[in-house]
Amino acid sequence: MLFVKVDLNILSHVALDDKIFFTENDEKQIKNQLGGPVSYASIVFPILSVNGRCITTFGKDIPEKYLEYFSNIKNCSFEYEYSAKTTRFLHKIYPKSRLLYLLDQANNMDEFIRKFQGGKGCLVSPIYHEFTLNAVDWARKEHDYLGVDVQGFMRGLDSENKIIPLYNPKFISDLTKEADIVKFSLKEASHFTQSKSYTEILEKLPSHCTQVVTLGEKGLLFSQKEKFYKLTALNKIERDSTGAGDVLMTGIIAKMIETDDLEKSIAFGMALAAEKVEMAEFHSLPIKNYDKSAEEILNTLEKIN
Repeated sequence: MLFVKVDLNILSHVALDDKIFFTENDEKQIKNQLGGPVSYASIVFPILSVNGRCITTFGKDIPEKYLEYFSNIKNCSFEYEYSAKTTRFLHKIYPKSRLLYLLDQANNMDEFIRKFQGGKGCLVSPIYHEFTLNAVDWARKEHDYLGVDVQGFMRGLDSENKIIPLYNPKFISDLTKEADIVKFSLKEASHFTQSKSYTEILEKLPSHCTQVVTLGEKGLLFSQKEKFYKLTALNKIERDSTGAGDVLMTGIIAKMIETDDLEKSIAFGMALAAEKVEMAEFHSLPIKNYDKSAEEILNTLEKIN
């Protein structure tokens, strides 16, 4: 086992994203933009009080400027191994919806992560099946607080390599049984529970840990000690919501390490995510009083059962 312990480990592939933004009168294209949870965590660490480590895998096709960027992240080390390819996605982004296509995929990371020591917290957040349950077991044993984002575990492909939801409730139940906090999008949670109402969804999600269900511009739902709540998002101009969930979870776990206060931690993560959706380009979050924004979000707390 190598390297020192850190406060927060982030585990996922780096992605290279091609994006097409469609509007009523125009379309805009972006090529080879950094993506994936480790990339979006990297824009958060410079403003956090915890130190982190991003552990990832990508191909030698990754642009040199991105390697230089990752080597200079404040409060965060960047550890990687090369794969045959970098995971690549095509995003087709419409005003009210988006489609996602898998173009290439890097190697499985189960063995690579075992070279590292754990820490206070960990986020396991695959983008397309780069981990198995073995990786989650390792993360549980090596960390005090474990967060899991199910997105990459719940993704399948159609005949055109478009991402579609997988339905495997036993696997997701096994996946989340050791976690302290689990994030679903509303679409993922509805698919997993085969339910539509907020209360039914939260009642059918695993009850042993905190569940976070993101609602996009409406905010999120979360469970705490078998009680269910809703927080409303800040009113922001959405330019690109890609990575907002990764920013959210990085902020939540970092604040939990610092304060052990779930409600404040979720609101803090939401404040960071609100800032991210306003960003049209990839760069670090600006220095702001996010704790004040979190207090504003907490004032919207609503019990829903």
